[in-house]
Amino acid sequence: LNPHDECGLQPTWWKGRSSKRAFVRGLYEYNHYMQDSFDDNGWGCAYRSLQTCVSWYRMQHYVEPEVAVPSIPDIQRLLKRIDEAHKDLEIGSKKWIGTVEGMYLLQEYLKVDCKMMYCQDASDMASQAPQMLEHLEREGTPIMMGAGMYAYTLVGLCFDSETGEVAYLIVDPHYTGKDDLKAILSKGWVGWKNLDFFEKSTDGSFINCCLPLVPRGSQQI
Repeated sequence: LNPHDECGLQPTWWKGRSSKRAFVRGLYEYNHYMQDSFDDNGWGCAYRSLQTCVSWYRMQHYVEPEVAVPSIPDIQRLLKRIDEAHKDLEIGSKKWIGTVEGMYLLQEYLKVDCKMMYCQDASDMASQAPQMLEHLEREGTPIMMGAGMYAYTLVGLCFDSETGEVAYLIVDPHYTGKDDLKAILSKGWVGWKNLDFFEKSTDGSFINCCLPLVPRGSQQI
């Protein structure tokens, strides 16, 4: 649970003076490649990011206890049913999904609203850091990120309004090993990332972010 708690309030390389910080509120489960004895290595990162988001809603008791974190085949079945573009999706196939599909699935499975943030590239995402910061402060939910060919989960942000410097606290679903916190942290699978990390992983491509919202006017169950 919450492996990012060991990463500190800011990265060791942070130089910002007028810094603002915000983090996910509450507990979540770190979902990544190869869990549940299911081999999704190389294609299942967005499914795993979605699972992490669902786990947050479960652990904050925003959904009934019987609403489980869905398996990847279950996610595919739901997507096939609700999205016309995926009506021919073969269950068990290695079909990627993105943050837009993640939004559809969260809305249908959990009945929660989401906002989408479309960024042309990494520098455009950096310019939208204040909106991400506001989301974490106001909603406190994990953010699904589709960065080019990769998916990540954002659980914290550090922003310097004077210099525009941004640091992203990332839970990376591409990890394939055992749930060994020491190994996960030492190899950077969960940790602070700078803008250069996203520039390299996207190679100048777009970044889409799905920002799930907390149910309004509802009490935790």
